[in-house]
Amino acid sequence: MPTLSSQSPGRSPSRISRTTAFFGACYRILFLRWPSYSFDDLVIIQDSLDEPAFQRAARKMREDTHGLKLMGDRVELGLRTVDWKHLSQLPIDSLGYNTWHHFYANDLFEEIVLSPSILLSDPETEYAKHRYRSTHDLRHVLTGLGVEGFEEVILQSFQYAQLPQKFSALIVCFGGLKHALLDGHWWELFVGIPRAWRVGRAVPFLSNTPYESLWEVPLEAVRAQYGIHALGSAYPVRERHPDAPWAPVWVPPQAVRGC
Repeated sequence: MPTLSSQSPGRSPSRISRTTAFFGACYRILFLRWPSYSFDDLVIIQDSLDEPAFQRAARKMREDTHGLKLMGDRVELGLRTVDWKHLSQLPIDSLGYNTWHHFYANDLFEEIVLSPSILLSDPETEYAKHRYRSTHDLRHVLTGLGVEGFEEVILQSFQYAQLPQKFSALIVCFGGLKHALLDGHWWELFVGIPRAWRVGRAVPFLSNTPYESLWEVPLEAVRAQYGIHALGSAYPVRERHPDAPWAPVWVPPQAVRGC
């Protein structure tokens, strides 16, 4: 869950700005080794390609009762705003417990603090973008998909159906080829990609979901409420993690590098 930039959004970036930033980030990713490039470069590529998609996301939120309230209140769903100990103590079949399990079992509690974007849009588009990114892992839980590479490709197909983005299309095309040919997951992808697209098309736009009020609801009940058919079997989990209850201990915000 990235940290929301505190920089004030202005006018939508020009085509020249997007193009320059895009090729700069591509150069760093192609010719430099990690960590000489960063998550910021990945974000720049998505921002450069998909500003129109996030404008559509903002419009979808404005047109929905829950989305409009989330946008108006600027509800922040981030690592530091969730009561993780509470989630780890919830029933094993709940959305909240499975979200905690997903983050804990996959070591996802390291904060990703993004630098202020150089490709800022209007405030509503920026919020819709942040809400979309910060709920990515909740879509893993809702769809039952784990974090293996081929599962991420399948999830991107679901996300493309929800909000068509060039970034998702690139991951589906090139990531799908990679994990089909090099990792041998061709059958899972052959079946999973079109199925995920069909499910994503039929489901309401999930950025409008008030997850904060659904933690205690059984995961299967949340799926039924939103018409989500599971695409994988990772969630709900069958056993409580032996380390539960557990919550991360955060360092003071001013001590976090990049804040």
